Amino acid sequence: MKFQVQRFAQLIPAVGFLAWFYRRQPPAFFSQPVIGGWYGLGLVGFVLSAFLASIFGPASWISIGFLGLALLQFGLLPLVRPVWNEWGRDAVRVLALFAVAVLGIDVGLWVIDHVHSITPYAWVIQMSPAGVLSETPYAFLNARWANQAAVLLIWSYIPLLDQLQSGLIRSRRSFWWFICGLIPVLASAQIVFSAGRGALVSLVAAAVVMSLLGFREQVGGRRLVVLCVCILLVSLLMAFSFNYLLTGGEAVVDIARRNAQELVPAAPDVNKRTVLWTAFLKGIWSEGLQGVGIGQVAERAPTCTPHSLLLALLYWTGLPGLIAAAFLATAFVPRRWAMSGASLMAVPLLVALLLYQLVDDIWLRSFSLSLLFVLLPALKSSALSGGQLNQPKWLQLFAFPGSTYRLIALTGVLLISLSTVVPGGIGFGPSELVSVHGRACMLFF
Repeated sequence: MKFQVQRFAQLIPAVGFLAWFYRRQPPAFFSQPVIGGWYGLGLVGFVLSAFLASIFGPASWISIGFLGLALLQFGLLPLVRPVWNEWGRDAVRVLALFAVAVLGIDVGLWVIDHVHSITPYAWVIQMSPAGVLSETPYAFLNARWANQAAVLLIWSYIPLLDQLQSGLIRSRRSFWWFICGLIPVLASAQIVFSAGRGALVSLVAAAVVMSLLGFREQVGGRRLVVLCVCILLVSLLMAFSFNYLLTGGEAVVDIARRNAQELVPAAPDVNKRTVLWTAFLKGIWSEGLQGVGIGQVAERAPTCTPHSLLLALLYWTGLPGLIAAAFLATAFVPRRWAMSGASLMAVPLLVALLLYQLVDDIWLRSFSLSLLFVLLPALKSSALSGGQLNQPKWLQLFAFPGSTYRLIALTGVLLISLSTVVPGGIGFGPSELVSVHGRACMLFF
């Protein structure tokens, strides 16, 4: 039930956001591009690749439902960017408060559970010795999904820090300094407490890349980058110290143990990354890089998803879908690191997002998808991703106006609805068409 609630908690606001764009619009909404042509080309290519893989795949209607989700998500993303362009300064502060709320609830519940010897992120309702039913009230179903929120939200402290240093925030500065420092502390604590290996590596790698680029900036920008990195490193040190005081360093032991287990040979049905990746690599090879439809599970895979963005796109949409996805991504990758506004968090967020998705599946979790919907349009300050004038004429054919992306998103809603009601589609529970022995694969996200 919690999974279903999260699914609707993303879809209902997304449909409401789409409906908002069906009010009276200015003429530019129907004529002027809202994003560059590479994004449009990537979206068209991805849709065609995913659609062909779906109709020829083993579970066509389920794959059509997943394709509808992609259309809804990527159709709405360009429509969010003008909002960031107009209200970016206020949006940065709202995002920071949101990050503290989400991460604070999660870390707070973890500490409370540990003090009372309750297992965090419980999947099932448990009977207490007193005969009372109890369930841990987490927003996430397991620690890995919670890590995704931390990986995405932690960088919101960077543009807030810039506003504080530049003097844009003039009132309640002590409060906002507290929020700025609390975000990386809470995110680091969540990752360390849950022993998130991929999340931890992603954070460190993003900090390294941020440092290297920062030293190429002028004195003011360099000073800001050094302060950002120092805040992150101090936050990680505090998280490990607190974990040591609370659990005797349990996180470090857990990370070392799980890394060692990955290197030990295992049977084909053991649920670990090396076995899982091997199964999907064999599936990619056997299918000839043509794709089998989004959401499908490779033969003999011990779990439902490959936990790797690269393997997932190759297996689900084939090589054409992977190339088209790269075109889509260019719309959110700045040509150079902007040293102002929400674009400040572009480099660390994108580095962390890329590395984390090589070992986990942000794209299949409703809360994480919602965060991407909010964050990705903030990563570039210009609405046209470098301008239309610099693009060749043939590419300008794919620089669609807002009305086209509105139609694309609406088509996604229709495909989702169709897949929900048609037999053999998404439905409201696990499906025998997409399953793993002994495990229920929760569809749609």
